[in-house]
Amino acid sequence: MATILRHQRLAFLDIAGKYELFGNGVTDWTVAGNAKTAEKQYVHQQNASGGLSGYAPTMAITAEAFSDDPVMEYIMDIARTWDIGAKAHTNIVVVDTWEGTEAARVAVKQPVVISIDNPGSGPSGEALAVTATLTYDGDAIQGTFNMTTKAFAANEGN
Repeated sequence: MATILRHQRLAFLDIAGKYELFGNGVTDWTVAGNAKTAEKQYVHQQNASGGLSGYAPTMAITAEAFSDDPVMEYIMDIARTWDIGAKAHTNIVVVDTWEGTEAARVAVKQPVVISIDNPGSGPSGEALAVTATLTYDGDAIQGTFNMTTKAFAANEGN
């Protein structure tokens, strides 16, 4: 049994149909499941009963702005224009590099909407700090990702 390290789970952002590594400048990437629960308590019960009705996941990122990096340029362009249209809607592919082969790593493709929390600010002499939230939009698609060609393939039945 080996410890899975943070750098072994990668994300690729869909930029105009091409997947680019989500990493340069990103210092934190935290996914929150935001579980949705439903509870009922009937008149004959002392305690309520509940269940899980779904999730509303988000991925919060903290980054330093980098030039010449396609993902950071994409996010900074959204931040500059406060885009809420087509550019803010894209896909990410999260890849577990410890599973599968180089040509078929276990992956999940997820439609997302990118919202900017901090468009670039910070103390003098330091890199621009950028924070954003990627809100998951709909169901994920299970599949594989080819690390060489950067191509996602959905599993049969998705």
